[in-house]
Amino acid sequence: MKKAFVVITMILMFSFAASTQIVKDKVKTKTNQRVDSKVDRTIDKGLDKVEEGINNIFKKKDKSATKTADTIPVKPNETNLPSGTKNTEVRPGFSDFVPGQSVIFEDRFEKDALSDFPALWNTNGSGMIVKIEGKEDNWLNIAHGSVVNPVLEKPLPENCTIEFDLFLQAIGEQRTPMIQFGLTPVKDILKEDLYYKDKFYVSIGRYEEKDGRILEYGMRNPIGNKNEFNLPAYVNKILHVSIAINKTRIRVYFDQTKLIDLPRALTPEMRNNFYLANISSVPASELGAIVGNLRIASADLDARSLLIKQLMEEGKAVTNDILFDVNSDVIKPSSYGVIAQIGEAMKSHNSLKIKITGHTDSDGKSADNLVLSQKRSESVKKYLVAKFNISDDRIQTDGKGASVPVVSNSNEAGKAKNRRVEFVKL
Repeated sequence: MKKAFVVITMILMFSFAASTQIVKDKVKTKTNQRVDSKVDRTIDKGLDKVEEGINNIFKKKDKSATKTADTIPVKPNETNLPSGTKNTEVRPGFSDFVPGQSVIFEDRFEKDALSDFPALWNTNGSGMIVKIEGKEDNWLNIAHGSVVNPVLEKPLPENCTIEFDLFLQAIGEQRTPMIQFGLTPVKDILKEDLYYKDKFYVSIGRYEEKDGRILEYGMRNPIGNKNEFNLPAYVNKILHVSIAINKTRIRVYFDQTKLIDLPRALTPEMRNNFYLANISSVPASELGAIVGNLRIASADLDARSLLIKQLMEEGKAVTNDILFDVNSDVIKPSSYGVIAQIGEAMKSHNSLKIKITGHTDSDGKSADNLVLSQKRSESVKKYLVAKFNISDDRIQTDGKGASVPVVSNSNEAGKAKNRRVEFVKL
């Protein structure tokens, strides 16, 4: 037993990267417990796989890895919440986050076939497009030990925003996977190792029932930053992540709640690439990290002031930052900050009347797009009336479908620009 302990200790010392510091601390604790004959069966099984799992987290992988099912089941009644803990309803609140105006990259995986790795992304391992039960859109299921990134033509600008959704899957005895995302100087994750470069990262995940309230973040050499986050409330639910970058400053929001605000965390080189990783080792190694609806946009102009400035001075303002669920008129919570600027302006100017017009891209039937655009403009009106007590007769609505594009619909970036909401002062 003593020899086994020595071997395991040496493996842990030389195998654990800084990006897996949480894993290291947990496994080290469990290893000591084994010496004291207090064996935890889950960690014991994981220790047998640690060397194989951790060594390969940021290394090149065989893309022919075994694939899982195309559809991820959602079982809200089988979440691993701590004993006596209720399956908390997630209720996003108001946020000061405002998405960037000019779309740099957007991908909902609409053009990618199920079971394929997405065409606009890169990886050092494996992943596949899947469906989530009950959801229309496609998702990227990142395989255990794999890193993925959107293929960008150039580094991120000094001021930009990044948004995406995470589906925090848990099945039976397994916990949610360890998920990490961040910024790195590495341009090609297939050819370079993230560990040997400086980076900014955020890691979340669960090990046991008592875990899951901790979010860890920092640089390549861990600085021990942790924050409380109620992860169990999101098990088998969708979590929206928003990141605002302003030169050296980075802010990170989870479902409209700002958790991180570091004014001097970033270097220019870190903006070379944005990545996501499934860094699970034990005990959730069979669970994928599931991501969707990625949007990266330039924020060189203050979207909040620009929108009102255009409306008041030019009589018209257009935004791509009011987002909706796929093929739906349900407003995404990340859009509330933008709509709030219109609401505050209307409260401050009692005589201001506006017309809201919705526009879609060209996907789908023209008649359906027309109806959808009308419903979306009506949803924005209802939000303004309900949240800001704006009189109903001060707002008109309309929808143009895909009949008035501002750019070609030939690619995803163009489609993203054509999906917009227009405000006109009456």
